This record gives sequence, C-alpha cells and structure tokens, in this order.
Amino acid sequence: MTQERTRGPVPPTGGAGRGVVDGAFRVLHALPETGVPRQVARLAELTGLPRPTVHRLLGQLRQAGAVDLVDGRWVLAADLLGLARRVEPLGGLRESAAPVIRGLRAQTGAAVSLVVPDRAAFVALEMVPGQEALPIDARPGAAMPTTTAAGIVLDDGRTPSPRRRGFGAAVDDQDVLEGLTCYATTVALPGGGRAALQIATPAARPADRFAAAVHHAARALERRAAALVR
Repeated sequence: MTQERTRGPVPPTGGAGRGVVDGAFRVLHALPETGVPRQVARLAELTGLPRPTVHRLLGQLRQAGAVDLVDGRWVLAADLLGLARRVEPLGGLRESAAPVIRGLRAQTGAAVSLVVPDRAAFVALEMVPGQEALPIDARPGAAMPTTTAAGIVLDDGRTPSPRRRGFGAAVDDQDVLEGLTCYATTVALPGGGRAALQIATPAARPADRFAAAVHHAARALERRAAALVR
C-alpha cells in the first residue's frame, strides 16, 4: 500500500493496463504450484484466465526476464527469485508461509500479506489478494508505508500510536486509505527477527473482526519458521 489517505471515494483502479499487470502477477504467483504435465491448463485453472491469455502472458514474462522455459517447463527466472530472497529474513520463509497465508485468506476472504523490514522501509514478502477488489498493490514485493498496521507492528514501539493493540497487534481503520481496514500482528522469527502478518478488508467488513484468526495463523507461521532452522 503506497498511498496516503485520500478524501472522498477511492478512484477506480481498473483499466486494460492494470488488467495485464494483474494477470501477469496471477501467473507468477501460481507458477510454483504447477508441474510439467498440463502446466498451462493448470495455470489457467489456478488463475481463472483463459489458456490463450496464459500463453501470451508467459511469453511476455519471458521477454521481461521474469520466467524461463527449462526442459519444457515454465519456471520463475533466477533474477526474480534473487529479488525475493534479498528481503527474505530467513531462508525458505516465503515458501513455508504460503500454505498458512492461503488458509487465512480462505478463512477470512481478506487480502493477506507477510511483511518484513527492508532497510528503512517494509515490503510484502508474500501477499495474496482478497475476495473483494481493494485499492492496494496486492502482490509479493509491494512496498508498505510505515503508517500501515504492519508498519506500526514492526516499528517496535518506537512511535506511540493509538492504533496499537494488545499481543503485538495494530489496526488500520481507514487511516491510510478511505474504505480500507487492516489488522496486523507480530510473527517472531528465529534469531530475534520479526515479521508482521496483516490482513486487509473493505470497511464494510472490518479487519479486526478476524483478529483471532490472524493471531492463530501467526503462531502457525512461528512454528513453521522455527522448523526451518532445526
């Protein structure tokens, strides 16, 4: 989420250009979950895109250096994987967290992100869109302003905020974007590192009503993270 709060309705975020970008990120997100047999068909099933569109996007992503075709299988390109690892605080964390994040999304319908520090800012190490369209950049690698709930959680209490809650949590009740609410809590990582698990929902379904589910998922992430260093 890269915008500050606006007055009045959020402007529409549609358009052909955004549709192409959204489709490309759907393909990138689904690619690791596919194998060689019927790979394009499986991508079409996972993304909800027609097969010809998947074919076209794969070609465009290959030209951009985001994917490669290796032994008949489409895979994420090394440059893209390297970019993700640059902000990964624990090797394998993103892959290990993916099932928990997908489960939380299925349970709440919210956009779910695992946010980590990146130098002086914050970035979504993993992110899946919610069931409703939201005025946010719902993709892995998206920058997160310090004013989001996740940013407040990761600020470690240095900045007092009335939006802090107990058990290492924070809320965003349309404080960053009109019509958007968020709830985030801390995820403790081995070695003293930290991440934040955040959900985002429309104001009609306040994110804090799913607080228990977010905390439960955060504890599951901590167990998975601990297993990575055993």
